[in-house]
Amino acid sequence: MPEPDDEVPGGGGEGLHPLGSSSDAEATRRLRPRPSLEPERDPQASASRSMASSSLGEGRLIGRSIEPRARGMALPVATWSLPFLAILGIAALIFLSSFWLDLITAALDDQPGEVTATGLVKSVLYQDLDQARNTLGGLGEVMAAVLGLALTVSSIIVQLAATRFTPHITSLFFRARTNLMVLGFFVTCNVYVLWVNFSVGDSYLPRWGVLFSMLLMTASLLLLFPYFAYVFDFLDPEKIVGRIMDDGLAAATPIRGRAAEAIEARQARAVEAVEHLANVGLNALQQKDKGIASDAVDALCDFGVRYGESKAAMRQDWHRIPRWNRQSPDFVSLSDDAIEDLRRRGTWLEWKIMRQYQMLFGEALGQIKDTCYLVAIDTRRLGEAAAHRGDHHALDLAIKFFNTYLRATINASDIRTAYNILHQYRQLAELVLVHEQDDEAAADQTRSLEHRALQIAKFMRYYSTIGYQRGLTFVTEVIAHDVGTICELAFRRGKRIHDRLLEVFLAVDERAETQEQEKTLRGVRRAQVKLATTYLMKGREDLARRIAKDMMDEPADRLTSIWNELRSLDTREFWEVNDRGSNFDYLTPEQKKQLGVFFGWFPALDEATEVQRTTATTLLPG
Repeated sequence: MPEPDDEVPGGGGEGLHPLGSSSDAEATRRLRPRPSLEPERDPQASASRSMASSSLGEGRLIGRSIEPRARGMALPVATWSLPFLAILGIAALIFLSSFWLDLITAALDDQPGEVTATGLVKSVLYQDLDQARNTLGGLGEVMAAVLGLALTVSSIIVQLAATRFTPHITSLFFRARTNLMVLGFFVTCNVYVLWVNFSVGDSYLPRWGVLFSMLLMTASLLLLFPYFAYVFDFLDPEKIVGRIMDDGLAAATPIRGRAAEAIEARQARAVEAVEHLANVGLNALQQKDKGIASDAVDALCDFGVRYGESKAAMRQDWHRIPRWNRQSPDFVSLSDDAIEDLRRRGTWLEWKIMRQYQMLFGEALGQIKDTCYLVAIDTRRLGEAAAHRGDHHALDLAIKFFNTYLRATINASDIRTAYNILHQYRQLAELVLVHEQDDEAAADQTRSLEHRALQIAKFMRYYSTIGYQRGLTFVTEVIAHDVGTICELAFRRGKRIHDRLLEVFLAVDERAETQEQEKTLRGVRRAQVKLATTYLMKGREDLARRIAKDMMDEPADRLTSIWNELRSLDTREFWEVNDRGSNFDYLTPEQKKQLGVFFGWFPALDEATEVQRTTATTLLPG
């Protein structure tokens, strides 16, 4: 990655890359396949569902595949059975070995009849009163110790995990079916042994009760190791995050029956899941645990994408914001009009998710900046998924929060983070720009998406001005290259908004207050020349001349220097590691052939001037 603080020109940017960058791939977390969902029965929602059914039916995500998770949520059966059978087998082998030695010893003592298999069976099945009391007395103590050990170890481990991640782990653990079954088995064994011990007397000898008590105690001891393995596996950070997400999605997806009418209870479960995922990420950031923080951020994205796929099938009441939710920190500061907009657009849960991203972004900006990049990646994915299913209001939220991230990075004078966020923001604009549907009736949606691509370019231009006013000239140059890339893509795809994008592109540096300030933006001029060569390659001299007209006031030595810099750069791949991968200023051989044509339009330059200045070296490696 180029050092932004040094404002190295040519600092890496490529064209449309639908699968994202290298760090994008590293951060990808796979989504589990969702079951087919039927709409909730709500007469008021039938109209809105019919309008959205075409969007829901497409069933794929832009830039992201839906694949099963590599690791299952449930502990494999072998993890329970293998330790159980192994310990049982070893104990049985030792017992049989001792019995065999007793047989040999009895034979050597000329008393072979004293030790026999029949005698062993009789001793087990037909105990006398003293034997039963001795056995049951020890069994009760051992069973109580097993139960106490299981509860103590699990409680300590769960409490430590709850302190590290989120208190929600405790409720998840004690609601888990496997945990309830194992602990319930331990308690049942204790109660049974207690009552068998109590029932032993001179008038009653529960022989089978004593035998069952021995078997239950054996099973309890054999279950200890698999149970502890289950506890540790349950508290695996990735699985904790997955369970929280699944619990929230179960409430935020369409269901049928009486449970579908408990709207506020389901909303509360969904909100709690989102907040707990954010808490896991926040605690991980504070503890400098990048892996867990990434899992939490990705889980919020997975939650938002999968919720969005089925949102149109939800009851209309789902989109209301109840009073208890209105008083939460993410909604309490909003005006009544803003709350009404969220309700009408059906984006209150997306707002909730994005607000958690905003909180995590602000925390990561001073802790682990890689998490800021991941937040931007996942915000882009949420926007892409919204664009694909035709949910333009959710797409607008993604755009709004991208602007919020840029404002925060510029306020913090964090050039490197702004550089990476702009990379994701540009990719969102590119996808929105080229996304098309085969249905002719979707022409209005296509125009709406193109308009949003234009809005993103305008927002970028606005933040280039803010960054320049704060002395972050490199941010302005990065934005110029990114807007130029969007403009080039619109030109190649023949989009109607190309001319308006070109106007935005040529206005990136128009807010420079003095001529000296404008001259410092060499990167902006290089981006303009690069786009002009593309126009000339495609025979659009009129568009290239519009760019030349914008550059006419540039001094000859500066134009010549830019000419030489662009002509001398022969390496497409950037010479440092970064997310963009390519040099900003790299021109193909076909584009370089157009440099002479373009610079020939400037009266202050001619071919002789260019030749005389070929000895002027550039700082860029070529």
